[in-house]
Amino acid sequence: MAMISNSTPPPRQSPAKLGVDRVSAWFGTHQVLQDIDMQIGEREVTAIIGPSGCGKSTLIRSLNRMHELSEGARIAGKITLDGADVYARDVDPVMLRRRVGMVFQKPNPFPSMSVRDNVLAGLRLTRSLDNARADEIVEKALHGAALWEEVKDRLAAPGLSLSGGQQQRLCIARSLAVAPEVLLMDEPCSALDPVATSRIEDLIHELKATYTIVIVTHNMQQAARVSDYTAFLLSGDLVEFSETNRLFTSPRDQRTEDYITGKFG
Repeated sequence: MAMISNSTPPPRQSPAKLGVDRVSAWFGTHQVLQDIDMQIGEREVTAIIGPSGCGKSTLIRSLNRMHELSEGARIAGKITLDGADVYARDVDPVMLRRRVGMVFQKPNPFPSMSVRDNVLAGLRLTRSLDNARADEIVEKALHGAALWEEVKDRLAAPGLSLSGGQQQRLCIARSLAVAPEVLLMDEPCSALDPVATSRIEDLIHELKATYTIVIVTHNMQQAARVSDYTAFLLSGDLVEFSETNRLFTSPRDQRTEDYITGKFG
């Protein structure tokens, strides 16, 4: 199979929510992304796959300006949210991260906080809440994370008292509480058992009705199960970006086929 250019984006079924235009990224002098171009559709699930060290996490962290929090990190190119440049001088990164939330690889509930306070932690950074409103937000967010029925009688218990899968859904609830438009997930199931992983995947399908979701995953089967579009990165380059079914069944680039068939990675 010949290597061909994939610079022309595939036809979209929904408008672009996030735009990535010739984005490159560095840590110090080390370049980790090279001229990435992709459009991420609204209320779609986009998976980012590729071998370790290919730039997956850097790309997803660039979407809500978390990349810049690392020492020596810098970025070139343009990233847009609803057409507006997220790196513009007048953009408050804290408010951007309310619109573009992040769920990390390892569940990270705040250890000194209850389940309830973990859900509200992000909101309380930017505004005060009365108890009635706070209770309403907690219940709605926990319902959204498919966790309410499991913890409704344990809201005062420490967040760390939950199982690993429940902790990850608690972190999703914490992100949902601030009413984001986009949810970024950086290998959210890598530390979970198969049962908990299945719950998170089912949840992703449900959340897609409301949110734009971008998920980094090392698990190609998971990408095939949950995503509408898939991007394959290799050594900082975007090799291929296409509808998920097309990428996994009829890849356009030999490197994509070699990766998904296990010849390297």
